[in-house]
Amino acid sequence: MDIKVIWTRAQKEIADKVSSVSFDLWIKPLVAEEFTDGEFILSATSTNMKSFATNEKHFPLIEKYIKETAPIVEKVTIIDAVEKEKREQSSAPNHDVKKVVKGIPVNPTKTFSNFVVGKSNEVVAAACEMVAKNPGKKINPLFIHGRSGLGKTHLLNAIANHILNKDSGKTVLLTTCADFTNDYIETLKNKEAKLSAFRERYRNVDVLLIDDIQFLAGKPSTQEEFFHTFNDLHQNGRQVVITSDRHADQIETLEERMRSRFKSGLIQDIQSPDTEMRIAILQKKAALENHRLEEEIINYLATHAYEKNMNIRDMEGALFKVIFYAQLKNREKPSLEDCYAAFNEEVEDKTTQTTAEAIIECVCKYFNVSKENIVGKKRNREFVEPRMFAIYLITEFLNIPLVNIGQILGGRDHTTVLHARNKIATQKNEDQRTKRVIADISAMIEDKRA
Repeated sequence: MDIKVIWTRAQKEIADKVSSVSFDLWIKPLVAEEFTDGEFILSATSTNMKSFATNEKHFPLIEKYIKETAPIVEKVTIIDAVEKEKREQSSAPNHDVKKVVKGIPVNPTKTFSNFVVGKSNEVVAAACEMVAKNPGKKINPLFIHGRSGLGKTHLLNAIANHILNKDSGKTVLLTTCADFTNDYIETLKNKEAKLSAFRERYRNVDVLLIDDIQFLAGKPSTQEEFFHTFNDLHQNGRQVVITSDRHADQIETLEERMRSRFKSGLIQDIQSPDTEMRIAILQKKAALENHRLEEEIINYLATHAYEKNMNIRDMEGALFKVIFYAQLKNREKPSLEDCYAAFNEEVEDKTTQTTAEAIIECVCKYFNVSKENIVGKKRNREFVEPRMFAIYLITEFLNIPLVNIGQILGGRDHTTVLHARNKIATQKNEDQRTKRVIADISAMIEDKRA
């Protein structure tokens, strides 16, 4: 049967049941890939498109009209670009020199080349590259810790991809602590399963990459099994890389001997990125998804994410949310209005400008300077200090993005605004004069409000 004809006919039915915007964005671009063993497979160009196509509103319609068009179809599956690539790789001839032991499939898109490196992760990224180039030689074990969504899993995949692409013949197992635990429990429950087979699966590898090791907490028998697995690998010069959402010392009920093994190599944290690094991450992610965003949008998102202390995964989700809002309004590129709508921020420019004007007016009156000098480019000390107080007070009195404050203060960069705000906030805790100036101008602002 011609799967493309089936999908074209199904699309015509679906088009009448959803909005034209949803159809054009999430359903029309889907491509009929194959029909195998009763399964009809469609592919999306991005994870974002797949997410919307498989939601509870769209997928039932897709499934219904494909099956109505071709009753022979038993199952409908939508895959993204990464899953499509994995399928193509699995159907290609296998190279004997490459061997991936059953575990989590290695994601071919998560490599060192597309991992954004900055101050918050440069040491851990360098350690991972060293491990990938010299498995079992220089850093063993490598223990990476940090909160969720900062790139730990990406680095595990990058190590696996590097080793496998070297055609080194090494066996690699990428898994999670939860899967290791469940596998072990199922082996113990199943009388026909042999513990020796379980142990061979995890110990007969050259590289073990295990995610979220904190799940060992409170599982003494699993800890015992992993302890011996770790020892076997380590003593035989096999590489072990472990990730956790906390330092080994902070994993509750972890046996001391296990803690000691983890600390015998390198323990390195991965921290939250600063604003500049967030900008780089968003730029790269947008480019990978073929989206072109204005600099002010990237800056707004990065600043918003920094202020909300978002992890990278949440930040990327925010990026796609803003893009989606723009697409719903048939805009080629997102605007700041789309950002405000996406984050439910009520920002009325006229009100913001007026209120900010009132604060600037109070600062000018207190320091006896003109507004032109505060918002202007002059860097004389008598203008710089009032400007910094104005920035700090606007952030205190108004809930608006730093990007907007920069625009109000003469089109300044958000990093300049962030520096000024932080400097006055620090001085307030250390200097009585700064504290008094803030109190005096704040009183003037409150009087003006009354």
